[in-house]
Amino acid sequence: MRRIALFHTVTAFYRVQCWDDGDTWKIDVRTAHPRAVWHDQLMQRLCHPKWGLPVNVSHRFCRCAEPDAPYQWNHTCSFYFDGHTTGKDDPLYLRIHASPEGRDYDRQIKTLRQVGAPEAWMTRAFPRQAVQHHDQQYRAEQLR
Repeated sequence: MRRIALFHTVTAFYRVQCWDDGDTWKIDVRTAHPRAVWHDQLMQRLCHPKWGLPVNVSHRFCRCAEPDAPYQWNHTCSFYFDGHTTGKDDPLYLRIHASPEGRDYDRQIKTLRQVGAPEAWMTRAFPRQAVQHHDQQYRAEQLR
């Protein structure tokens, strides 16, 4: 279970969805940053020989770190893993979306505040202006 912590200690994904399609575990994540800047660090830790999963990155479809990559939203990086102990191809698939959600994060911030998301993580996961906007709206509602 400690590996689940990687998604909030190493990265800044505000939404993580997982499902098993029978042959492969699919993980779909969203980040509030135009480039998914934490995914290389996540890959290193997820595939760590001692502490990670028994997988290696077999295919990587990502250009966000290249110098000529456009600074844009709706960018997607995909990683396919193969299991070096399972004998199966692609037992794990990770897709990372740089998704602005219309640049309106109020719903996500409200939900995360309700469940007690740590402040340090919130400042990593969302643009500062989005958190400030949400907090100002919340305080204004409380005064009514």
